[in-house]
Amino acid sequence: MIELVYQNSTADKGFKKDFFEKISNTIVKELNLKEKSLNISFNIVGENRIKELNRKYRHKNKVTDVLSFPMSDKPLRKLHATSYTPQASDFGDIFICLPFAKKQAKSENIDVERKLAQLTVHGFLHLAGYDHEKSAKDAKEMFDLEGRILNKLSVF
Repeated sequence: MIELVYQNSTADKGFKKDFFEKISNTIVKELNLKEKSLNISFNIVGENRIKELNRKYRHKNKVTDVLSFPMSDKPLRKLHATSYTPQASDFGDIFICLPFAKKQAKSENIDVERKLAQLTVHGFLHLAGYDHEKSAKDAKEMFDLEGRILNKLSVF
């Protein structure tokens, strides 16, 4: 079961908690985490906030689209289903920069909803322990899984 804590600190209130819950439930099903109790914090933020977080935690002084902060140093993808039961609030936080996502959607000629779905999946996979920056093999694995999950989201 997934428990989503949702906060939108931007002026654009068009995207609601249920939008991200639907995507998250699809991810949980695809990653076979249905029996887990996961709390995730989703934060929709502006460019100043994402830049501040990126500078503070990644030492990159620039705006980015999505940041993920796992609460556990034990990636779910590397643990057997029976060996780990997450406690409430230990999965992590996802920050999505809505203005930047809108710019990306426009430049990629896709709907903002599709872009937000992609960023949500991407951020969630990072929380689960996937990392496209480690190696080409890891990147392929993560992006292939991201694509499969996005294809399951029939609304987009």
